[in-house]
Amino acid sequence: MTQPQRPPVKLVQTAPLPARADDQRALAPGEDGQPRPAETLSARRISRRWTPADERAGRPARWLSILVFLLVVGLPTALAAVYYGFFASSQYATEIQFGVRSADAQRNDATSIFQGMASASQIGLQSNIVVKYIKSRSMVDAISEKIDLRRMFSGPEIDELSRLDPNASIETLVEYWRGKVEPYFELTTGIVSVQVRAFTPEDALTIGRNVLALSETLADDLSKKARADYVKFAQEQVEEASEKLRQARQAMLEFRDRERSIDPNKEADSARLGLAKLRDELGRVRADYLTTRARTGEKSTVLVSLRDRIAALESLIRDAEARMTGEQSKDSVPISQNIRSFESVETERQLAEKFYDAAMQSLQRAQFEASRRAMYLEVFVTPSLAEHPVYPRRVVSVLIVALASFGAWIFLLMIYYSVRDHV
Repeated sequence: MTQPQRPPVKLVQTAPLPARADDQRALAPGEDGQPRPAETLSARRISRRWTPADERAGRPARWLSILVFLLVVGLPTALAAVYYGFFASSQYATEIQFGVRSADAQRNDATSIFQGMASASQIGLQSNIVVKYIKSRSMVDAISEKIDLRRMFSGPEIDELSRLDPNASIETLVEYWRGKVEPYFELTTGIVSVQVRAFTPEDALTIGRNVLALSETLADDLSKKARADYVKFAQEQVEEASEKLRQARQAMLEFRDRERSIDPNKEADSARLGLAKLRDELGRVRADYLTTRARTGEKSTVLVSLRDRIAALESLIRDAEARMTGEQSKDSVPISQNIRSFESVETERQLAEKFYDAAMQSLQRAQFEASRRAMYLEVFVTPSLAEHPVYPRRVVSVLIVALASFGAWIFLLMIYYSVRDHV
């Protein structure tokens, strides 16, 4: 059997690949003009090895890396180990914990801070004020009046790096103080924690007690001011009502002195009652007069007496009516007008008394509510005498310096290789 013939293979000519610089040097003729030994590109690349010359060229870079490592990592770590191990002064700490509380127990719920309650906001505000006050210059000035902070922080037994300059300015003292006092307010519980550090246990205890006393004084002052502001408006209303009542009573007194009348209403009632009695009496006398004249005649002596009595009663009635209408004299004022003036003054007095009573009740309610809003410090961790120093944390501090230095060395190394690869 004959096998099938395969189709002819067509050869396609392609462009040669560009040669690398080392391959071109390898294919170039030698110094004698003769071509170099035939060598494929792959064999040339495989035969390239690290030569002693290359090793000598890389030695300065390795030594430079080692030197930088020693300077950046080794030296700071060694200095930190020497300082914290042999020279750093021991520091003692005392801790204070307290909470700002309200006199109303229902307002002391810490979760109410997140519910937007005004009382909780006030507690949080006063707690933050106490924290800021502890680290302020006002605290430094107040505590310096009781104890000598400069002496405590500038003793000869303290190392140079931790010691305060005895002649330092007040601003420098405040910055130094902020490094020795660490107040913290925990929002979820409403607790304020304060840590005070000093170079002796006794100094730390003394400073802690003074910090606590001044914080309590500040909280009391803030509470008094808040209560005073809360009842201030009610007190102003009471003062205004008291002034109006005084003026109304003065107007009433002036009216009584001017009119010579204590109560025109009662006098008018008396006058009307007396006038009615006089008219009744006049009616009876006239009836007796008519009866007597019918029995005895005009010449009876009894009739003369009755006529005189009738005339007297009529005169009394005219005088009483004149007093009521004001026709008794030109300067006299009618009783009705006196009554209108008196009622106007009396109405002003009654309104002033009611306004004063309402203002007093409002003041009493405001004072009661202010007493419920009173804030105070509830201390449950008092300063105590330390037995062992807690600062500096020598091993931890050395490790922190070593890690920070190592990180800086890694960063410099990355910069070096980045620059070398792009040059």
